[in-house]
Amino acid sequence: MNVTRLRFPILLVAVLGLVVALRLAVNPLVPIALAARRDAGARTPGTESTHRVSAESATAIVSRDPFRIARRATLPAYDPLRLAELLAPPPPRPVLSLVGVVIGAVPSAVIEGLPGVEGSRVVRVGDVVAGLRVKQISNGRVVIAGMDTTWVLEVREPWKN
Repeated sequence: MNVTRLRFPILLVAVLGLVVALRLAVNPLVPIALAARRDAGARTPGTESTHRVSAESATAIVSRDPFRIARRATLPAYDPLRLAELLAPPPPRPVLSLVGVVIGAVPSAVIEGLPGVEGSRVVRVGDVVAGLRVKQISNGRVVIAGMDTTWVLEVREPWKN
């Protein structure tokens, strides 16, 4: 395509855009004017109200509490001192280790590190210890769920580190 054929339309669009921008800058489409000023002597201060609310009306409004749908206090009640307290950190997750598995009619596993248990403990499928539930016991592997976590434990082999 010929370059001179493209120059003319581009130049025409640029000139028209410049003319429109200049027209809007000099004379806007909508007239701009300030509102008429009220008489300064007839004004009343903004803090003073001409309409007074009776004490009975104020009591009725406050007793109905129109801003709460259930019309009951929120639970828990607002306490600014409680907001300043630090929330207690969640309890640490236990470090569990699988010592051994016995496969038979009722599979069992020996687990160390259960919270609230000294040493190791023998567990079976379905047992719950300190909120941790034993879900599955298979060859060399145990699945435990609880505390928003699922542990998949494998038999500890000390010679492999």
